[in-house]
Amino acid sequence: MHARKLRRAMLPALIGTLLAAAIAGRADETLFLHGTVWTADPDRPFAEAVLVRDGRIAHVGESADAVAAASANARVINLQGRMLMPGFVESHTHPAMAGLLNSKLQVIGTQSVEDVQAALKSYAEAHPTEAVLFGFGFPSALNTTVNAAGVPGPHRSALDAVVSERPVMLIAVDAHSAWVNSKALEVAGISKTTPDPLPGVHYYQRDENGEPTGWLVESSAFWPLLPRFGIGSKADFKVAFGAMLPTLSAMGVTSLFDAGVPGGEAMLRNALAAVAELEQEQQLPVRYRASVYVDSPKTKAADAVRTVRAMRESFASALIDIHTVKIANDGTIEGKTAATLEPYSGGGSGAVLLSGEPLAELLAALRRAHFDAHIHAIGDRTLRVVLDAVESSRQQVPQADAKVAVAHAMLASRTDLSRLKELDVSIQTTPHWAHDLSGTLALYSRLLGAPRGASVMRLRDVLAAAPLVAFGADYPATGLPLAQTSPLYGIEIGHTRRAPGAAEGEPLPPVDQRLPLADMLRGYTANGARQLRLDDTGTIAPGKHADLVVLGEDLFRLRPDRIHAVSVDMTMLGGRVVYEREGG
Repeated sequence: MHARKLRRAMLPALIGTLLAAAIAGRADETLFLHGTVWTADPDRPFAEAVLVRDGRIAHVGESADAVAAASANARVINLQGRMLMPGFVESHTHPAMAGLLNSKLQVIGTQSVEDVQAALKSYAEAHPTEAVLFGFGFPSALNTTVNAAGVPGPHRSALDAVVSERPVMLIAVDAHSAWVNSKALEVAGISKTTPDPLPGVHYYQRDENGEPTGWLVESSAFWPLLPRFGIGSKADFKVAFGAMLPTLSAMGVTSLFDAGVPGGEAMLRNALAAVAELEQEQQLPVRYRASVYVDSPKTKAADAVRTVRAMRESFASALIDIHTVKIANDGTIEGKTAATLEPYSGGGSGAVLLSGEPLAELLAALRRAHFDAHIHAIGDRTLRVVLDAVESSRQQVPQADAKVAVAHAMLASRTDLSRLKELDVSIQTTPHWAHDLSGTLALYSRLLGAPRGASVMRLRDVLAAAPLVAFGADYPATGLPLAQTSPLYGIEIGHTRRAPGAAEGEPLPPVDQRLPLADMLRGYTANGARQLRLDDTGTIAPGKHADLVVLGEDLFRLRPDRIHAVSVDMTMLGGRVVYEREGG
C-alpha cells in the first residue's frame, strides 16, 4: 500500500489514541481536524489540518501527516465541518477611548435633541454623585442642524435645561466633536476670549456675539478637556480595557491597532500602563499596537519621535508595541470637515491639519527613526496632500524601514490612487461604511452632489491600486453598536455592499466595487498583520504564532447575507485559548 494511503487508513485509530490521551491529561499540543482550514496564503489557501505546538504552528497540511506529527498528549479539536482561519487583525480601532466612552452615559441610537435630553435626565438622576456627566453617541446629524443661536451644531442651552450645576460632556457618535453645557465651558475655561486651537479646523463654535455655543469641533477642541474633568486615569483605562478586550476576543480578534489615545501624552501613558498591567496579570487577550496621536499643527517632528521612543522603552513587551504616529489630518464628510477637492454644497471644502513642509518634515523624521505613520484622510484633497508629503519625505530620506498607511480614503481621485504603489502607501479602511448606513447615501449626495456622493468607498479600485489594503471597524467612530463592528459584519458588507442580512435590494453604488470573499478575509488577516509589522501572524504557516479563530460555519459554503451571523466558537492567541463559546 502507498505510504500516504497507509497513513490515511490508520487515521481513525491514531485519532482515537490522541483523544484518549487528551482526556487523560493536559495537552501540550493542539490538533485541529475535520474542517475547512483557510490559511490566508494565496499560494496554498486551504488545508485539512493544523498542529499547534508551543504556541506556534507546527504543521499545516493533510490530516494524516498532522496526526503523525502530533504527540500522544495533543488536545484534539474536531472541527466537525467548521472553519479554522487566522485570527482577525483589527487594523484601526480605538479600544482605550471606546472602553472609556462606553463606561458612562450611552446615547447611541438617539435621533433628536429631545432624545438626548431624556437620556441625560435619566442618567443624571440615577448617578447623583458623579461630578462630571460624561457620555457618548449623540447623532452626527445634529452637527448640521441650525440651533437657536442661528449657527450649526447642538447648543449648550439644551443640556443646561436638564443639568446646569454639573459639567456635561457628550461625544458625538463619530467621535469628531463634543457637546457640552455651560458649566463644562466654565470649568474648562472656554469663553468668548479663548482662542480656537486651530481656527476653522479645530474650534469652538460661536454665536454672532462670539460666545461659545457648546459645540466643540474636531479633536484638539475637546479631547484635551478630559484630564481637566478628571477622566482618563490608569484606573479608568483598566476598567475600559477590561470591558472592551474580551468582547474583541469573542469576535475572533487576536491583534489590533489602537489608532489613537487623544488628550495628551499623559493620557497615552495611562492607557499603556493599564494594558501592561493586564499583560502582567495574564489578562491581555490580544497583540496590542499603540500609536502617538497628533492632532495639532504645532506638534514638532522631534517631539513625536521622542514620544514614540519613550513609550516603547516603557511598555514594549511580548504583546505590546508602539512604532506609529497617528495623524488626524482631516475630519468627516457629514461634518463637512473632510478636505475635498471640490466644495461642499452650500460652500466650504474642509481643512487639512498638516500639509506641505510641516507634514513632509514629520514623515521624514519618522523615516529616519524607522517609525511608521498612520494618517486619517477621508477627503480626496487630504489624500493628495499626504501623497505629496510622502513623495517629499522619500526624497529627503530615500532608504528607510518605515511604513505609511492612509486611513479611510473614502473619497479618492483616480489620479491619486495611481500613485499609491509607486510611493508604497497602503490603505486602511472600514468596510462597514460600504453600504447605505443610516441613510449616508442621501446625506453624502446632498453634501457632495449626486455623482460624488454615490462614489464613496470604492473598495475594488483601492484594492487594485494600493500595495496593501487592510480593514478595521474604526470603533467607536463607525457609529454602530459594538456588536455590529465585528469583522464578520465588515466582511459581509464589503462582499455584498448591502446591509447585514440583506439578501436582496440595491447594493451601495458603485455596484462593481464589491470584493470577493477571499480578498475581504485577507484584508482582515494577512494584510492587517503586515500593516502592523506582525510578521509572525496573519497566515497559518509553520513557525508562525498560533493566532487562530474557529468559526461555526465555513464562510465559503455560506450564503453571503449570513456571514455576519456566523458564530465565533474559539479564539486562540499564541496557542492559548482566550475565548471559547459556551456550548461551542
